[in-house]
Amino acid sequence: MGERVKVIKRMNKRKEYIIEENMNELKERLADRKLAIEKGIDILDALEEAQALDAFHAAIVQRKVITGNLVSELNKEQYEGIVGNLGQMLFLLGELDIEETSTFVKKINNGMKVANRANPNKKTSITDLLGALKDPEINQSVTLLLNFLRGMSRSE
Repeated sequence: MGERVKVIKRMNKRKEYIIEENMNELKERLADRKLAIEKGIDILDALEEAQALDAFHAAIVQRKVITGNLVSELNKEQYEGIVGNLGQMLFLLGELDIEETSTFVKKINNGMKVANRANPNKKTSITDLLGALKDPEINQSVTLLLNFLRGMSRSE
């Protein structure tokens, strides 16, 4: 059997050795993240070119003052309705079926384009309306609107 260890001596690394280890670790981390660092520098350059970097710096330094001013402004009575409805609006957006809404909005936009190009002075008679229902596109649109109105009147 070996002798018992009575004294443990700590290995003291020289300061130069510790600095060298730290520098090597930093070099490895920089090399691993070279692309991200270059993009970060590009962002900083763009902010400086747009003269926005100073504004961001000032906003960060004065963030407590800015936050205080914003909160005190939002506490005014004139914004009470907006702030109160904002949360409800976000929940309402969560309930929307975006794909269905997108399809419907596209159709509305197309209809508005055609309506804006039409002659606003032209009169439409009952005969014109009945004749228009023979047009497949108009008939499809009228059917869509009727189905929309039926759907609106139903409760889930």
